[in-house]
Amino acid sequence: MATSMETKRLPVVVGIDVGTSGIRLSAVDISGQVVWSGNEPLAAGHPTAEGIHEQHPSDWWSGVCRLGRELMRALPLEDHEILGVAVTSTSGTLVAVDGCGNPVRPAILYDDQRASFAARELNLQDAGGATCWAASHSLTKALWLRNAEPRSWERVVRLLHPTDWITGKLTGQFDIADHSNALKMGFEVETGEWNGIVERSGIRKATLPRIVRSGELVGRVCVEGSAQTGLPEVPVIAGVTDGIAGLIASGAASCGDANTTLGTTLVWKVLSDRKPASITRNIYCHLHPSGLWAPGAASNTGPGSISLPGGVRPSEELDVAALNYLPSRIFCYPISGMGERFPFLNSETRGFMTSEPANMSEGYAAQLQAIAFVERWGYEVLQQSGVWVGATVYSTGGAASSKTLSRLRASALNRRVVRCSDSNAAFGAAILAASAVYYGGQLSEAIRSMTHLAQTNLPESDLGSRLNDAYGRFQEECRRRGYYA
Repeated sequence: MATSMETKRLPVVVGIDVGTSGIRLSAVDISGQVVWSGNEPLAAGHPTAEGIHEQHPSDWWSGVCRLGRELMRALPLEDHEILGVAVTSTSGTLVAVDGCGNPVRPAILYDDQRASFAARELNLQDAGGATCWAASHSLTKALWLRNAEPRSWERVVRLLHPTDWITGKLTGQFDIADHSNALKMGFEVETGEWNGIVERSGIRKATLPRIVRSGELVGRVCVEGSAQTGLPEVPVIAGVTDGIAGLIASGAASCGDANTTLGTTLVWKVLSDRKPASITRNIYCHLHPSGLWAPGAASNTGPGSISLPGGVRPSEELDVAALNYLPSRIFCYPISGMGERFPFLNSETRGFMTSEPANMSEGYAAQLQAIAFVERWGYEVLQQSGVWVGATVYSTGGAASSKTLSRLRASALNRRVVRCSDSNAAFGAAILAASAVYYGGQLSEAIRSMTHLAQTNLPESDLGSRLNDAYGRFQEECRRRGYYA
């Protein structure tokens, strides 16, 4: 008599990234292989001359629903078992909702500048505090909303972030935020309490969400969420900011592991077993969902500030040609606007180039060298603040794929520079979900099991020696211009 054998379903976790320009959804198996990925573009826009930058949360949810339904068509449940889902998004974006979870107005995006005055007022009230409040914080945006739009403010029942709101749409609960997103609303993870400045600023405690730890189970996809997205009623895991999701996806998992994001700007993060005692106001510190700390900082310069004649974009050919001009005789500080926040804080910083390059390749080489030097400088400042930086730097962001920049960085930093095969934020959110539903809450184990190296660069002693000399001259050029003492 013939017998049939039941086919074992492939365990899969889902990560959702709500980005400024689009929604990304990745379905990943528990070994780290992406089995399906989709992107739904958004009308990102740019800040207006008045600093306004908004989006409608309903557009985010529509994108999540479309991608969810596509996913379920591509991965039939008879072959795949979805274990859980987690969400990530930009930090600092404010979503103010009513009692039903409906936004009372469009979301105020992280780079909206209308809260600049509120930030200055908050810093005056909080003089001597550990946080340097900025327009990019969701708390200052909430203060702007209260003052500028009192009718909208009267309808506010809860102040949330995109991660919180999408998680709420999935679960039907709109009163929860994770500790990494809540950092910019004024939550202090060490004490488990809100910074006293929050209540002193006039924000009602009742409007603040209940804070849970990133990676914690917060509910299941509810009946309505399942009907709209097509996702089954599986566990929903408390998410993280896109910066922490990128750190998770980078492969960094142990104390001392560093991560540099080479996107529009440079962003540093290092895993630490303790929060540095001598941290400064331009260094922030997240609690990593693994239990380690993640002190870090961000610059206003980076690959997005590279400028080439005629608007030419960097290419593989230009990357190879730049090698002939390294180390560069030209020193520069590529920055799109004015002002720098890290590795030094100076609002008067302007870009410079010490001499005219002979051709495009030489100009490109000088700018790549500057990015490597700023990265080194940043890690040195973090070390001076008590952060131990280990032997490996994990790279994320678009420019991490540049072979020339990776080689240059390894020698300038005198560290191993690596890049994993998939380091986007949706992938990081999927790893976070897997840590909760498959790896027994052990995020570090999930990271080591699900990330895979794609590129490794080791320091070259000869190049490193020549770069050391150039690095000192680069810093001297910055000092001579009064950028730092």
